[in-house]
Amino acid sequence: MLTATQYIAPLMANFDPSVSRNSTVRYFDNGTALVVQWDHVHLQDNYNLGSFTFQATLLTDGRIIFGYKEIPVLVTQISSTNHPVKVGLSDAFVVVHRIQQIPNVRRRTIYEYHRVELQMSKITNISAVEMTPLPTCLQFNECGSCVSSQIGFNCSWCSKLQRCSSGFDRHRQDWVDSGCPEESKEKMCEDTEPVETSSQTTTTVRATTTQFRVLTTTRRATTSQLPTSLPTEDDTKIALHLKDNGGTVTCYRC
Repeated sequence: MLTATQYIAPLMANFDPSVSRNSTVRYFDNGTALVVQWDHVHLQDNYNLGSFTFQATLLTDGRIIFGYKEIPVLVTQISSTNHPVKVGLSDAFVVVHRIQQIPNVRRRTIYEYHRVELQMSKITNISAVEMTPLPTCLQFNECGSCVSSQIGFNCSWCSKLQRCSSGFDRHRQDWVDSGCPEESKEKMCEDTEPVETSSQTTTTVRATTTQFRVLTTTRRATTSQLPTSLPTEDDTKIALHLKDNGGTVTCYRC
């Protein structure tokens, strides 16, 4: 399922707040930060292991902070038999392709374009992890700065959409449907000569080209509605080892 590759997880496990009257899940949003806190939650299949208290904070500048107050056991000791155990981030998007030879059939492709997996052994009582995003193509608003950027991604400009992109982000469906992949083959801006990128750069931020795990399925569409679910294998046993190359990760007291 798409949701198996889309998560922000300070600690994902088989938690069930209903098994204890003391368990709560709370959230707070002040316009610049969204905080979600899991208070005294227990594992459904191992209540006696103890209660867990932790939180996730999402800030408007793109930073994500995981905070841990009470972790009674090593996260590596939590069973994943009944539910995946994950700590980190993952994101994906769906692109729908029409098959010209077969009317009313569409192929849906899931692109898991990045994942950050944190070391579970570092998650302990009174600890926190801060993740800071690296620059991406989407931050550029005009052609010249887009095609000459040197941030570790292959940025291209699409004049039809007036957008800078590597072609692999949440707007990929628009990018493909608007013919941007063909336009982006040449690093050119309107009414200008092709832009030559310098071999030197002043940026000090490291970034790596995104790697992808692609899952595809083909379905026959019976109505104009697109399919709403995608059967696929659980991704809990697949590790891409993309640790930290999508953002700067700082661990405090880990």
